Amino acid sequence: MVTFGDKLRSFKKGIKASSVETYLRNIKRLRKVVGELPIPATESKWLTSKKMLEWYDKKELNIRRHMSTAASVALGVYKTESKAWKERQHKAMKQFDEQRRERQMSDKQKSKMPSKGFDALKAVISNMKRELRHVLKKTTADWSKSELLRVQDLVILSLYYDHPLRLDYATLNIGKTDKGNSIYKNMHKPRGWHIQLKEYKTAKSMGNRVIKPNTANQPLLNKYIPAAQNVTTHGYLLSNQSGSKMTKQVLSKRLMSLTKKKLGKDFSVQMLRILYAMKNRDVLESAKEVASKMLHSVEQSLQYSKHDPKKKVKR
Repeated sequence: MVTFGDKLRSFKKGIKASSVETYLRNIKRLRKVVGELPIPATESKWLTSKKMLEWYDKKELNIRRHMSTAASVALGVYKTESKAWKERQHKAMKQFDEQRRERQMSDKQKSKMPSKGFDALKAVISNMKRELRHVLKKTTADWSKSELLRVQDLVILSLYYDHPLRLDYATLNIGKTDKGNSIYKNMHKPRGWHIQLKEYKTAKSMGNRVIKPNTANQPLLNKYIPAAQNVTTHGYLLSNQSGSKMTKQVLSKRLMSLTKKKLGKDFSVQMLRILYAMKNRDVLESAKEVASKMLHSVEQSLQYSKHDPKKKVKR
């Protein structure tokens, strides 16, 4: 029997499997508002019911944006249209674009803001390193699963403080691969751990990327990754509580749990990225101003900014 999920995967066969699963997860959320799972494979009336639209209209903008997109995709699977959903999706997208242009934080985002902003993580990381000093001194072959998971929390926050990616840390295979994302160690220059990103949200426009965790994270990864390979068998950087590969959804929940426990305010990776951008706002605005005056992109501006070989660049 063909399920709704089967139809969705066929309808969206040209996009990444992870994106299809995100659509399916959001459509399931919509279904639970008015009925039980599984999602009906052919009947679409539940999606346009009065109860559904009333529920949607009461939600905050960020939820409405994602749910209206999910509803639009579901209607496409059902091969039908809805004026009510089309209007709601257009309105949500317009409001979201206006909010982004105004760069105003929502009330919910303001309530999640740590008093020290992005740098609040720095103190948390320092405290966690002190708390885990006895584990980090042990031979990695002697780590237990519970010790690995405790150090993993430190690794998660440390990596996000260094490079606030989306949820891509959950996709890193240990060891360089031809496809997908990975974390690997170079034994020759440039030495150390590197993260290779081939599959991420903006990969089509940004291309493949290789980033190197900072010097503070290198010794931490030197201890954690061998221990992870010894304790687990799935071959990825992060593990869930059972020792299996961590999914993006579990990483998101774990990050919120950690920030709640350590900072008293639970926030997602999106909030971390906002805090990081706010910390570097002066740099971003200066780069934008220079690019605007030169009538081209920030990247093109850097090509004009030549290094003077006679001057030492401060680092």
